[in-house]
Amino acid sequence: MFKRLSLFTLFFCLSTFAFAALNESTKPNKINIYLDQNLPYSGFNTQQQAQGLYAQYWQIWSEKTGIGVEFKHLPQQNIGTLLSTNSPALYSGLNIDKHSLGELDKNVILAIKSDLYYFSEHANKVSDALIDTKKSIIVGGLLPQAQQLPLLQNKSNIIYKAYPGLLELLLDLYQDNLDALVIFNIGSEDNGLIDLLLSSILSTTSIDSSNNQLYAYLPTGQETLLKWLQWGNQFEQIDDQIRASLIALNAPWWGASANMTRNILVITGLFLLLFIIGRSKRKKDRQFKDVLDSSPYPLAIFSLDGNTIFYLNDEVKSLFPFKKKKKKYIFEETENQLLLSRFINKASHQTVIDNGLVRLLVDDTFHDIELFAKRIHYKRQTAWLCHLKDVTALLSAERKLIEERELLRKVLDSIPEQIAFKSPKGTIIGCNKSWAEANSTTVAHATGRSVADMMSVPAIKKQKQQEATVWNGETYNTQEWIQQKKAADLSLVNITKVPLYNDKGTIFAILSIDSDITALHNLTKQLKDENLQRKETEKALSKQSVLLSTVFAASYDPIGLLDHEGRIIGANNSFAKLMDAKPDDIIGKLQSELLSSDRADWADRQNQEVLKSGEPIIFEELLFSGDKKTWYEVHKAPFKDDESRSEGIVIMARDITSRKLTEEKLSSDASDFEQKMLNDQLTNIANRRSFDERFSQLWSEAYSEQEMLSIVMCDIDFFKPYNDNYGHQKGDEALKIVATALQQAANEMGCFAARYGGEEFVVIIKGGNATKVLRAVEKLREAVNQTKVEHLYSDVSRYITMSMGLSSIFPSDLNTMKMLLAEADGALYDAKMSGRDQISVHN
Repeated sequence: MFKRLSLFTLFFCLSTFAFAALNESTKPNKINIYLDQNLPYSGFNTQQQAQGLYAQYWQIWSEKTGIGVEFKHLPQQNIGTLLSTNSPALYSGLNIDKHSLGELDKNVILAIKSDLYYFSEHANKVSDALIDTKKSIIVGGLLPQAQQLPLLQNKSNIIYKAYPGLLELLLDLYQDNLDALVIFNIGSEDNGLIDLLLSSILSTTSIDSSNNQLYAYLPTGQETLLKWLQWGNQFEQIDDQIRASLIALNAPWWGASANMTRNILVITGLFLLLFIIGRSKRKKDRQFKDVLDSSPYPLAIFSLDGNTIFYLNDEVKSLFPFKKKKKKYIFEETENQLLLSRFINKASHQTVIDNGLVRLLVDDTFHDIELFAKRIHYKRQTAWLCHLKDVTALLSAERKLIEERELLRKVLDSIPEQIAFKSPKGTIIGCNKSWAEANSTTVAHATGRSVADMMSVPAIKKQKQQEATVWNGETYNTQEWIQQKKAADLSLVNITKVPLYNDKGTIFAILSIDSDITALHNLTKQLKDENLQRKETEKALSKQSVLLSTVFAASYDPIGLLDHEGRIIGANNSFAKLMDAKPDDIIGKLQSELLSSDRADWADRQNQEVLKSGEPIIFEELLFSGDKKTWYEVHKAPFKDDESRSEGIVIMARDITSRKLTEEKLSSDASDFEQKMLNDQLTNIANRRSFDERFSQLWSEAYSEQEMLSIVMCDIDFFKPYNDNYGHQKGDEALKIVATALQQAANEMGCFAARYGGEEFVVIIKGGNATKVLRAVEKLREAVNQTKVEHLYSDVSRYITMSMGLSSIFPSDLNTMKMLLAEADGALYDAKMSGRDQISVHN
């Protein structure tokens, strides 16, 4: 503490002594400052206003000291004489030669720091140039006319080059057109953003500010003015403000020369042109691909040698199976790829392939494929645009279509009803033989002709009225008495008109069906008359059977009597209740009238069997009444009355619902127990026990039938990280999803899938060859990939995947089930070691 106080006292005494002579009486009111025309350091602009670094310094100095300043042009005369006769006055500039300035006193007003930035490989060259003036370097900077500063004037070996912006400066430095970059600064403040940026990527050397000092010159003997200059120069705020002025003099960071601006504009224009051309090309490619995608024809783009397939539309994919590799396709059947490549290579000298015929495998059989191809430019390369037509399939489809048309023609001609198809323009699209005969024409002659050519005007108007609502989507149905042929009686015709829709939901035709129901009408009338007579007879018989009905009514079990025709001649209340009626309402009716059509036919056949055989029958029947179901044990026995010579059937039923429910429960419990024993409780697919039984069974069958048996061992990739990060509940859900996908895919291919344990599953494939089995396994793997269960902790995919090991064998005395399982397990291990998410086949 004492030391600090002593130092402060010493500084105060020295300061007081140094400026003891300074008081307000010696303070000048104004001084004249001569500037030379040397912007941006000193001088006057076109409006004769003082500007430059010197002028800014004296303006700030005047504000701090309270001494006015007046700037004047430097005339062409001796500077010493000028300043001596013009007191108080001083010179502040850079252009006066040293000999003239030697007669004057000088005072440092500004000291400019200089920082050199350079690449490390130039370090020796820069350091040597600062020591040895014979070794020159080229430096660049953003400060205009910096070569007039004392540093660069005194060191002629440092050649300065001013730049309009930092970008161009750094480019020249990078291209070794410069040895170093120089930044000028004032004061001891920390470096700014640009200094920090440069120092982070370049080496730096600082030149002491004493090498770059700016002075104020005044005549010898002006001690008072000199002291006031020194006193005013001690304000730190002057350095701060002048520092900002110096920075403002620098060229902007983003500046560039006219040449560089032109180059940038040219490069930018070229880039935009290439971008527009590329975008236009991509747009055309997309439009071309959209056209190909929407085409109903099988289209593909092949390389010139036919070995690579760049594009396929869905129509081609429906013909052949393909594999996709790196945005390109190849045939799954390698033989197809070879055959196509050979065919295209033979035609490589042509620009168009017309009606070319090549035989390719389609579903394990060779088809004739007609090929039309043309050379095009696709994605900056020459390729073949091909139209593929499966001639074999088309001929087969054409034959089938002809057969179906012929069959349809025969069916329509065999129908007695009059059938016709009419277009919106009134043209007959098609008809059957009955319609043609009714309209006095033939099927061949009527097809394609207008209805107006075959019918009278009133008939056409009548049809238009009937069909008006049909064209709006309604069905028209009516019955009319019509004279169908000349000199013929009237016939009752049922007329039905139905709208027909195409794939787009638009009505394209009307189906017209005219049925002659005269005979049916007459028969119905006759039956009604006969039915009235029968009802009268049945009522008389029912009066005579009152006693029998009373006995029947006392029985809780349903009892009924049928005659040999199946007519009910006696029934109790329970029996009538089964018919949802009362006894009086069903007596005299045929049993078939009270039953549904399917049960009536079955009951009639059963009754005839009982009457024919003379033996009773016993059976169980389930009946429904609303939501309630009841089981009955039914007895049917024949009876015969010798006196009246009548015969019939007595029907007795007993309610056995309670017994059946008990049996069903026992059966259900046994089924549920067996299901639980054979199914995995978590995934609900077959468990290990079920797999063992099924494996043994299929092994025996394959052994007997000499078929190949295949085992696929499947394991979910990185399932432990899944459980650790998502939790065991999510893990269980993932196992269920994967199991369901495997089960569905296996069921579609007739295979057997089971959970083997943990995240491991197994699939059994019986029959087929190596190619079909491998294709089936690929479908299993694709089914799991299609589940899209997120797995962000997998090293192979962002979704859950499976590794699969496949082994196939023909069961024999030399092979065992255990051997097949071990081989599949080894193949699974190989799939995991090879990167997972793949199929490994045991060789």
